[in-house]
Amino acid sequence: MHLTGKSYVPTLAIRPSEMNALEYVPGISKDAMVPLILLAPWATSKSLSSAVDRVKRAYPGRQFILDVDRDYVPSNATGSPAQAEFMALRSPANRFSAWWTFWKSVPEAIPCLQLEGQTIEDLRMQILDIQLEGREFCLRIELGRMSQNVSEAISVLQDIGTADFSVVLEGGWVADPILLYARINGLLNGALKLLDGRVPIVASCTSMIKDFTSIVGVAEIEFSNRQLVDQIRRNSNRQTIIYGDWGSTRPREYTGGRTPLPRVDYPSEARWLIARNRIEDWGFPEAALAIVQSPYWTGGLGVWGEDLIRATAEGDEFAIDTPQKNVAARVNIHLHRQALYGQDVVGLNLDEPWVD
Repeated sequence: MHLTGKSYVPTLAIRPSEMNALEYVPGISKDAMVPLILLAPWATSKSLSSAVDRVKRAYPGRQFILDVDRDYVPSNATGSPAQAEFMALRSPANRFSAWWTFWKSVPEAIPCLQLEGQTIEDLRMQILDIQLEGREFCLRIELGRMSQNVSEAISVLQDIGTADFSVVLEGGWVADPILLYARINGLLNGALKLLDGRVPIVASCTSMIKDFTSIVGVAEIEFSNRQLVDQIRRNSNRQTIIYGDWGSTRPREYTGGRTPLPRVDYPSEARWLIARNRIEDWGFPEAALAIVQSPYWTGGLGVWGEDLIRATAEGDEFAIDTPQKNVAARVNIHLHRQALYGQDVVGLNLDEPWVD
């Protein structure tokens, strides 16, 4: 099973910040996770294969769950081959045949079932097609836009009776993760109750704040994602409930607006430390220095994101100098901490095995 022995399923969009962050996560942390990648065109590439190539470079030699990024809005679907290819993958025609052809070409991919516009027989044949390829698969249920035929998909999985798949219960963005408990618990004790007990269930959401304007100086923002999953585990008889989140990011949004003020973010296991100060006109170095001087700074993680913050605080002009680099550093640290959650990660030996 693709989630056997794994403790973390981060959902990541194919955006530069997330891919840079994932690439520099230590191997020991990568081995503890299986990312769920949301497929969309990479930058200005002419083919969706470039997006997969970027994922493979960031997460080499490992399996990842693959789904379509439903929050991605093509800006030029007629003029961009990659965007046109993306739109074709969204077509439910012939049991999502374009999607089937695409994931089949990616040996590392664990494909997600596509439910939109599918009959119960379509769903049954989708699963058979995947199994004939010798692949495992994933049923991803987005709570905020749940497909009307989710119950039919679960019924098919019950009939098949295998355990060669996982289920991701995705809450998307929510101000307080605990608010999702009743709905997830209802699914686990209702529609999902009869699934094979060996099937792992991932509970995922993100509560990364959206508005930083009220922060002047350094603020501590706690997140309760872990509390949600702990509560689900206590009240479920499932064998495996796995923690998931969005790696400290959020689903894509197209709000426009001005470039945000310089800011540096630093994740711990259960909170984000946010440093920005419009009154004193902080740049990235001042914000980074405020992080380094805070009581939550460990300084001994040995990971790329923490090194970037330290270098910024020391005045390195090539460290964090854009909002995107700040996000990449934050995501990198967050992925590392959550993959090794509960372990003493300060001073950990992160050396990779040397290969000639």
